[in-house]
Amino acid sequence: MKLKLSLKNSTKAALLFNLIFSLLLYGCENQLEPTYKDRDIPFVIKKICKEEYDLDVTTIRTHNTLWVYAPLNKILHKDYDGINKNKIFDEEMSEKLRNILTTIGRVLISSDNTPEFFALLVSDINLGIDYTLIGYTLDIKKSYAEFIPWTEANRRYVMQFKLSPEASGDKIGTHLIAADIRLPDFLAMQIAQRIVILLQDDKFKKYLKIKNVEGKFNEGTFSFDYDIEQIALPDRQIDLKKEMLKTIAYCIRTYEFKDFSDVEINDLKMNDKTIFSKAALWEKPTE
Repeated sequence: MKLKLSLKNSTKAALLFNLIFSLLLYGCENQLEPTYKDRDIPFVIKKICKEEYDLDVTTIRTHNTLWVYAPLNKILHKDYDGINKNKIFDEEMSEKLRNILTTIGRVLISSDNTPEFFALLVSDINLGIDYTLIGYTLDIKKSYAEFIPWTEANRRYVMQFKLSPEASGDKIGTHLIAADIRLPDFLAMQIAQRIVILLQDDKFKKYLKIKNVEGKFNEGTFSFDYDIEQIALPDRQIDLKKEMLKTIAYCIRTYEFKDFSDVEINDLKMNDKTIFSKAALWEKPTE
């Protein structure tokens, strides 16, 4: 079996889960008083998953992040070969993932002092594959309250696929490294994901081949490295760095994040780095 797991695949697959997730959250809008206490969140999620869906999950709470680990026997659809993009997840896995996300949403929306982030790690314990979905709790609450549409909420999740040999046979999450998620790291990953999705739009994808886009935050600097190959001559000149800067500025402004000094965009293929100041993203138009 050929295994080619892309950011595009994980993003498309998550749309279905998050649509249903948002609809279910919307249905709980009359629950204004907290139902669960902060200290009980991990236990309650574990309890609901077991009692309502017969799913055994491991829950871990760090200072600002709730981690949920779900071991499954199968993640990928039997017909998935890296080519058929419409059949990524196994149907049974899709249902289980949907139920876990619903549970997380129900509990976080109905709790006091919720963690800043939640992260769901689903592992194929036979093939050794990890699928991680990271969410910002405030985004969930805003979506639930209809401050942001569900389509935008979907774009704010960070989704990652990777081969993970240590996941094989792991039924309790021993290979899960439960750490706090920092907002700038989350933003760097989300921005890189958004850039990939942007460049897969029809107006770009026939001209460009994306090999890698990676975002990170270190010592006050956002860094975005990319390796993108031009495969055809475009009808008009494409300014990649300008397109990326629009996405970077949008995310930083949307989250009102100002605790940084500058942004670096690095073309790995051309060994060309451009540095933008904080003011360039906050004070100058990116059009």
